[in-house]
Amino acid sequence: GLGAWHYSEETNRMIRSSRAYWALADAASAALRVSVADAETAHELAARALRSGLGPVARPAPQEVSCFGRTFASPIGVAAGFDKRGELVDALAEMGFGFVEVGGVTPEPQPGNERPRIFRLPEDGAIINRVGLPSEGVEVVAARLAARRSKSCVVGVNCAKQNAVDDYAVVAKGVARVADFVVVNASCPNVRGGVVADVADVSRALTLAKRACDCPVLVKISPDLGHDDLRRLVRALRRGGADGVVVANTTKTRPGLRSAHAGETGGLSGAPLAARTRRLVAEVFALSHGALPIVGVGGVATAEDAYALVRAGATLVQLYTALVYRGPSRALSLHADLAALAQADGFA
Repeated sequence: GLGAWHYSEETNRMIRSSRAYWALADAASAALRVSVADAETAHELAARALRSGLGPVARPAPQEVSCFGRTFASPIGVAAGFDKRGELVDALAEMGFGFVEVGGVTPEPQPGNERPRIFRLPEDGAIINRVGLPSEGVEVVAARLAARRSKSCVVGVNCAKQNAVDDYAVVAKGVARVADFVVVNASCPNVRGGVVADVADVSRALTLAKRACDCPVLVKISPDLGHDDLRRLVRALRRGGADGVVVANTTKTRPGLRSAHAGETGGLSGAPLAARTRRLVAEVFALSHGALPIVGVGGVATAEDAYALVRAGATLVQLYTALVYRGPSRALSLHADLAALAQADGFA
């Protein structure tokens, strides 16, 4: 039974940090993926296990990185969408992640689009989602984050637009006391108006969010921007005092997919985005002359993927889809292998 979970905290953590337990967690993740057809239901079951304290625990192996005035125990974090409700930060911190981007979070509760709305593309190592920003609203999420135990894991909040550009500031203000940074999500492809195409509107959203909170404000951009649009946007972000940029969101494009669900509408994430993300990170780095800290996200499944983004100009990297296909131990292997790659290049 679950008698082990009534042992001392030290014994509990020792059990959950063992190699056998990590292997068990991977097996459970694979079983959910194979046996539960609806991807969102499988994710909810996994989240329930993590909330119950059944997640694996990584032994401390800090790889400290400083970025936009914050210190991260690891440069590897979890992208927005994995923990929409702000209920998994403690569990993800125990798994060794240096930061979690919670959300997207909207000012008021909303249900999102009809289910099914998340589709696995296993042959492509990808996911298509059109969840439509389901959220419990900023007040509920902020209260939950205030009650979290882990203070070592940096927490960002993805601020989403519900009706108007002012919504970003409403969320930023609502989480100002519990978030280490906020992200203006100006690039969600799954809701009407979620991709803010007008650079002036992005600038206004950034300005309002910065006025609403004292923490760093980043902007999450679309991977589908052309060079001229990207150049104008980067210039506006620098002028507007953005503290960083998240590169990038899911894409509307369908680059050579083979899976049965390839025709579903929504944003595509996972392996097909890897090369595009590297190019976009390098482009943003060049256009900003290295002045904008970059969080690279899209197609990160291995340490080589993560390190390629770092070499292209990213300071931090995020993953999500790889956890679905590779299991929780992806966090362990990424930390160890990324450190080895950096060391081989002469970095401590």
